[in-house]
Amino acid sequence: MKKLFMSVFCLLAIITGGYKAEASGGLRFSVKPNIPETQINKEVSYFDLLVEPNQTQEITVSMKNTSDEPVTIQPQINSAITNSSGVVEYSNHGNKERIFDKSLKYNIEDLVKIEENEVTLNPAEEYELKVTISAPAEKFAGVIAGGLYLSQKENNAAESNKKTGDKTATNLKNLFGYQIALLIREDEAAVEPEIVFNKASADQLNGRNSVSLKVRNTSATYINKATYQAKLKRKNSDTVISKTEQKDMQFAPNTIFDLMLPLKGAEFQAGEYVLSGSIIADDNKWDINKEFSITREQAAKYNESDPDVEEADYTMIIILIAVVAVLVLTALYLILKNRKQKAQIENLKK
Repeated sequence: MKKLFMSVFCLLAIITGGYKAEASGGLRFSVKPNIPETQINKEVSYFDLLVEPNQTQEITVSMKNTSDEPVTIQPQINSAITNSSGVVEYSNHGNKERIFDKSLKYNIEDLVKIEENEVTLNPAEEYELKVTISAPAEKFAGVIAGGLYLSQKENNAAESNKKTGDKTATNLKNLFGYQIALLIREDEAAVEPEIVFNKASADQLNGRNSVSLKVRNTSATYINKATYQAKLKRKNSDTVISKTEQKDMQFAPNTIFDLMLPLKGAEFQAGEYVLSGSIIADDNKWDINKEFSITREQAAKYNESDPDVEEADYTMIIILIAVVAVLVLTALYLILKNRKQKAQIENLKK
């Protein structure tokens, strides 16, 4: 269900040149980015702008209520982030320590302003949302990346659910929205991509045991069509515990994120491990070789909460121990009995 929702959400985030039709069961408005003259590529349906230092520019997005009742839209400007699936998102606001790398020079959230916190549209009403961009005073290389996130206010979704009798989504906040990428450049020169690996560690993804690799895109450019290959071994062992190959990833500029290697039901055990592999994108390859350790406490904590880890079955071990014990006792009995019989025979000879 989660994968299905993410697929639907990503579909909604692809903005075409015309108004979007009303989304089934959710969005009751459509949007259209109005591409300005400063657009680098006028064939794409997101904003990719060429600006000058200290330049102020206004762009607009047309919004339309496609339903028969009022709808309230909440616009936001968000910096681009990279999630643990290697997907770029524009819907996460704030939390800068987790998602922005220290190499980020300019945060788009500080350069772009939207006057309205929310806009209410009557049925069939149209509105042009104004967005003001203030380019940095100093010249910069690469791209400052972010996006406009236009979400439907919570109470409207709740009221709609009440009318249809659907109670499953009334507690969800800003579940539905459109994402429109907004990129700012001062020249079209390519920037050399660069990736840095911080550390590997025991972790969990959706409650399942995984190994996380902290990755930094320290360059002011998108890294596209990336492939993450990794395998996990115990230190000084050739046995592969788990491996993964994840393709078609995209990393946002100047972001820090975790890539995950699922253990697929295997339990953590205390000890030292090596995560090795690579990230490949175009003609670039970054090799991974990270050592890390897992304590008994960590292993027990994660194994207990992972529903895919089966509890150890000691039945066969107990049976084996019992059989060995019986054999040992039987052997001792036979040896002692044999010695006793020999002693009796010796006594008779005397």
